[in-house]
Amino acid sequence: MVDYMKRKGIPGVVFKADFRKAYDSVDWDFMLFVLKSMGFGDKWIVWMKACVSTAHISVLLNGSPTRTFQISRGLRQGCPLSPLLFNIIVEVLRALLYKAVELGFFKRFHIESSREVISHLQFADDLIIFCGASETGIKNIVRILRGFELISSLKLNLQKSKLLGINLENEVMDGWAAMLHC
Repeated sequence: MVDYMKRKGIPGVVFKADFRKAYDSVDWDFMLFVLKSMGFGDKWIVWMKACVSTAHISVLLNGSPTRTFQISRGLRQGCPLSPLLFNIIVEVLRALLYKAVELGFFKRFHIESSREVISHLQFADDLIIFCGASETGIKNIVRILRGFELISSLKLNLQKSKLLGINLENEVMDGWAAMLHC
């Protein structure tokens, strides 16, 4: 898509969103609400709640483990269930992004000669959003991500996020990045 837009001279923006400690900040109540809303059975939801909420952890302090304590939010890195549960949670973000495109809040990339259209790519906690070159579109994307942050507790880290332009002047991109604090 990026190569196509470069060759055709179509202006666009790629926004690489960074979530602050994504797995660690997942809100369990939101996760359980999403599971229920997606039609997972009560028994399965109870199992998932038990898997995430019964864990105890310890911290190494000067090479010695402290007493264990129970965690109150987040998904454990390295747990085989964590990527699945995280992807189920960000399915809500996917739906929000598709709805935003449908309502015209931002334009996605499109190849004229095919039916290929793309608004974003998500892999675990990495999110890349593709949009047309519009300050309003970029602001709307950040608004959507902030709204998702409020409901899911996944905090957007704009300082580590990247805003990349395609066929745009550096001054324009610098201004938009400064506006977003990227």
